[in-house]
This record gives sequence, C-alpha cells and structure tokens, in this order.
Amino acid sequence: MTTAGAVDLGGGYTLRPAPLEAYLAVYARHEQDVFQTWSYQWDASVPTLPVPTLTWLVEHEGDVVGWHYARAWDGRTVYMVNTGLLPAHRGRGVYTRMLPPLLDAFRAGGYTLVRSHHHATNNAILIPKLRAGFVIQGLEMDHHGLMAVLMYSFDDAYRAAMSVRAGHARPSGEAARRLGLHPTPQEDTP
Repeated sequence: MTTAGAVDLGGGYTLRPAPLEAYLAVYARHEQDVFQTWSYQWDASVPTLPVPTLTWLVEHEGDVVGWHYARAWDGRTVYMVNTGLLPAHRGRGVYTRMLPPLLDAFRAGGYTLVRSHHHATNNAILIPKLRAGFVIQGLEMDHHGLMAVLMYSFDDAYRAAMSVRAGHARPSGEAARRLGLHPTPQEDTP
C-alpha cells in the first residue's frame, strides 16, 4: 500500500480509491473505447434509491487508464458492477493484480459475498476471477446478452455449502450442518 489508500499494482500501474463523480466522468469519456458490445438502450432511467458505492481509478504512470465500480447488492453482498481498461493496457495482468486489493476492500467493508456478471465469452475476466476463487453460479440473459453470474465467498462454510448444492462435493462438516443435513457416517464415528 502507498499513501491515501492507493495500491501499487506493479509495472507502473496504481489502483486508487476515487469519488463516484470521478469514476462517472472517466467512464463517460472512455466507455466506447473499452466496451465493443451492443447493449439494449432503455428509453428512460427508473429512479433508484442510493446505495453504498465503491469506486477506483487505475493509473499508469500518472494517467488514468481504467476504473472499477462496485455497489452494495444487499446487506451481505457487494456487486462488482463495472471494470474497464483502455485497450492499450489489456493483456498485461492488470486485472489479475487488481483483484486481491479489491477483494481486501470488500472484506474490510464487511461484505461476505462478492457478485459479478460478465459476458459468457469474456475469458479476459472470467479466467482471472475463477483462478481467484470465484465460482460460476449460473447463466442469465439480460440487456447485455448471455451473462455468466460469478460469486466469491469470504465464508468457507458457505463456499463448501454451494459446492454441495452444485453437486461437486458430498455434504459434510459445517456445510452439512448449515444446510440442515445429517453428517456423513464417517463424521458420526469418534
């Protein structure tokens, strides 16, 4: 960590907290440079209640080259809404290096779960997130297209319970108890 909450990502890159207004200005200026997709454009915005937001800017040698925006999804979940890196700064491992300090900030903020949605073919984001411990919760279709829903849990018992529910593991230990299941016979024996 360096001063004012900034994180040195190496290679001349820095991730620093920023006010929501700074994120919105950078996003508006560079949205078309970063995203080459066709999202459905709604006619009018529906008013929403304010929710806690977390915003960062990514700098390379002093120039803003990217951003991250997250907001509360519910009382225990933070939603990673949007991350962008200008094309010249992709493929350098910046996103992979951003994940640990972002996860640290979410955990420090009291969140138990981290949720995100990504185009199902966006390997540049999906692979680093899966390697960092995110799991695919499902697929959904929205105005952006077919999206993979990813979830990360800071709670080991919840992570194990989700693995059981997905059919990847047998119920045991704390996960089995939290799911209301009986322990396996091996756990009953002293």
